Amino acid sequence: MKRIDASKNGIFSISWAPDSRWVAYVRGDDEVCIADVESGEIRVIGPGKYPGITADNTVIMEKKNQIVAVSQQKETTLLGIDAVHKNSPKRQPQLSPDGEWFIFVINNLYDKESESKNAYPYRHFVGICPIDGKKPVKTDNQWYGGTTSWFPDSKLFTHYEFDSTGGARIHIVGIDAVEHAVMFGLHPSVSPDGKRVACKPRNGGNVVVYASDEGSWSNNNLDLKVFKIPESKGRISATPPAWLDNRFVLIDEGEKLWRVDTRKENTVEMKKIPVPNMRGQHTMLLSPSRELVAMEVAREGGFELLVLPVS
Repeated sequence: MKRIDASKNGIFSISWAPDSRWVAYVRGDDEVCIADVESGEIRVIGPGKYPGITADNTVIMEKKNQIVAVSQQKETTLLGIDAVHKNSPKRQPQLSPDGEWFIFVINNLYDKESESKNAYPYRHFVGICPIDGKKPVKTDNQWYGGTTSWFPDSKLFTHYEFDSTGGARIHIVGIDAVEHAVMFGLHPSVSPDGKRVACKPRNGGNVVVYASDEGSWSNNNLDLKVFKIPESKGRISATPPAWLDNRFVLIDEGEKLWRVDTRKENTVEMKKIPVPNMRGQHTMLLSPSRELVAMEVAREGGFELLVLPVS
């Protein structure tokens, strides 16, 4: 176990570099940092939110309602306030695994097709943009809250809504902004082979796994299994289930960490790993190698960022 950093106000928005050596995060309110998990070196990037790291250690992040890239102290605007739509904030960038794309949120847009939705402050569209800054596309539908995450092949991504007329829902969308499937749940996580999605039900107590054997996602070919968590207090964190491989899932619930075997329907407590702090955004993330986990944990007088082996 290695202590990477600490802050009285918390560690947020953890993400990993593709080589699993560097981890990015927000320290305190808006100070973006990246840290070398081997040497412990910390580099302060500057004010921002939702950082991601490319293969050459360029940091893609939200800054002042825009999406920027920071490399060796040089900052480039990838999407400005007037991109896609004028005077529309661009937020929450998420880099694709292949480093070729990022998805982002577009706020404060009027939707003439669904006027009733505009009253909700968390309504947003999702945009998809090549990393080279070429013309982005956006989803046709405006959604209520939630965040996005990628499939391993970088051709699909998930987006969940806290609530809607149909309840808490997960959407699977392509990089062309076309929706492929809709499922019920929150905080989705995709297996390494891209054939299963694990998520949390609104009231906790279970891990829900949707499967598509062909890896071609549509509402017509979904299989559903539910795995019970032995101890739950009915309040879920915003940390998605983490696939250790295509079989085992790591999940925090009931102030404990559990490993769920999705083949034998067996759940055991992971006693050697601390429990991440519970917040409104994720506070635990596996490295791309799936050998390390970075997490924020509460300590007296503040919070720490730890990196430790999963095994």
